[in-house]
Parts: sequence; structure tokens; C-alpha cells
Amino acid sequence: MMDTRFTIVVCMFVTEILLTVLGETMWAEWWSYQGISGPDYWGVSNPEYALCRIGMYQSPINIEPKSLIYDPNLKILQLEPCRVDGKLYNTGQDITYEISDMDFRHLNFTGGPLSYHYRANKLKIHFGLKDHHGSEHTVDGKSFAAEVQLLGYNSDLYKNFTEAKYAPHGIAGIAMLAAIGQTPNDRFDRIIQASKRLRVKGSSIDIYDFDLMSIIPTTEFFITYEGSITYPGCYETVTWLVVNKPLYITKEQLAVLRDLTHVDEPARDVLMGNNFRLPKSVNRRLVRTNITPKSEDEACNIKKLISYRMNERFIQV
Repeated sequence: MMDTRFTIVVCMFVTEILLTVLGETMWAEWWSYQGISGPDYWGVSNPEYALCRIGMYQSPINIEPKSLIYDPNLKILQLEPCRVDGKLYNTGQDITYEISDMDFRHLNFTGGPLSYHYRANKLKIHFGLKDHHGSEHTVDGKSFAAEVQLLGYNSDLYKNFTEAKYAPHGIAGIAMLAAIGQTPNDRFDRIIQASKRLRVKGSSIDIYDFDLMSIIPTTEFFITYEGSITYPGCYETVTWLVVNKPLYITKEQLAVLRDLTHVDEPARDVLMGNNFRLPKSVNRRLVRTNITPKSEDEACNIKKLISYRMNERFIQV
């Protein structure tokens, strides 16, 4: 216990110095997924990131199949087919595809638990250096090799992602858990191939006419809950939808991602992988699903699932 407190005090001291010397804008680049700038310390010193430490509705979470609530009132998720232009970045923390604000085309989605329309803004990729971990969300304690998150903002109420991330019902996130397979998603491979040119932090490449919707696994089923952005400042304004079918990714594609670094000097071999936040406490939140339970005998509208397992036939060990 004493060692832990000492470490926190030291980290607070170090981060206070960094905040003073580097300023708030540099802090946004300094945070990471390891060490004294990792998730355990995101909210220790910078007040803008306080929710990362004290928030009660944080993400990701571990999805407990036996605790899922079946909600028959959940609608089918509706996505409008649309190709978009954008730029793929090595941010140093992850690989992010940002949709161009200048593009008149928009990928909008609604339905499911969403009462508003959401405009896709960015795609973020989390992955591990080993096959047995890499995803942020887990299922029954099981981690996946990677997780791809499509984040959109509430375009009915807010002007852009920056405004929406602070506001109620501001953000919706579609999480795709990636399982290792023999056949990749060909459309997602555009991201992988472009990533070969993004080995160092700060590099970027344009990707035009990208069919973003096509990378989402085809299924009507999902798990949903109210949570947060999974990176600083951990704003608790996100409605998450975890798709109940994995996005397949091959070992060769993973190898490309695992070759990326989170520094801006090619000579330094500091790998980006393991860029995921560990699951946070559910804190009595309802975790709902539209996956029909095996038993239809109950009369109530919302039922507790007792036998669901997340499409184990799609999960390759």
C-alpha cells in the first residue's frame, strides 16, 4: 500500500512539472498507455482528465453474459451507406482515421438505443502485441486481439465532435471486437495497407472514397450501455454499441500494426501495441442487448439473460 501511495505522489510531482513546463496542449500528446503517463495516472494531476479517475460511468467494461438484460424495445441499428474522404494518422497513441470536415458526404447512423442521428467522425484502432489481448471491451473476461471503434457525434443537437463530447447524448460508439481469422475484411485492409506508411508518430496519409460502413460485421445484434470515451478526458457522454460478431483480422494484418511505433524517431524501436485501457467497473449500469434469449416464457418486457455466450462459433482461439 505504501509503495502504491509513494508511486502516485511521485507521478503527481512529475506530471505537475510537465504541466508547468510543457503546458496543457503538450499534455494531450504526452499521455500514453504505459508507465507514469498511462491510464492509472490520467486523472491524477490534470484536472481536465479528472473523470478518468473519479468517473462512475467509465469505459470500457467487461461484458458479463449472465448479467445482460434483454430489451425487446431496442431497435435495429440503421446505417446510411456512404463513402467518405479522410486522413489516417499515427497519433502516437493509436491509429486514427479522421473523416474530413470538408467532405459533403456523411456516414450517419441511428436506431438501436439511439434517439438521435449520429455522424461518423473517426475510427480508432486498439491492438495488442500478443494474440490473447488487445481489445478494450472484454466478454466474460476474454480479451480479443484488437478492437476497432467507430465514433460519431450527435448531429441533431451539436455542431461537431468537439462540442458533443462534453454534452449529454453527445457521442455514440460502435465497437467491433477483432478475432484472428484466415480471411480478412478486404475493405478494412485499406487501413492496414495504408498503415505501412505510418510507422512513426505524426505521420499521416489520405484515404479517399472509403466505404466505412462495409467494415462493420453484418449482424442485427449488439450489446449497449452508457459509458465514456476511453481516452483522456474520459467524458461520460458515450452510448456504446458492441457488435455481436467479430471483425476478422489476419496474423499478417496484425503484424503490420505491431510494427508501428509511438515515437517520432525511426531509429527508436518503441512499439505502439498494447494501446488499450483495461475494463472499468460497471457500477450498477444496465448492460442491455437485443439478442433474443433462449426462453420466451417470461411475461415481462425486459428479461435477464442466463445462458447467452457471445457467438462462440465466431471466436477462433
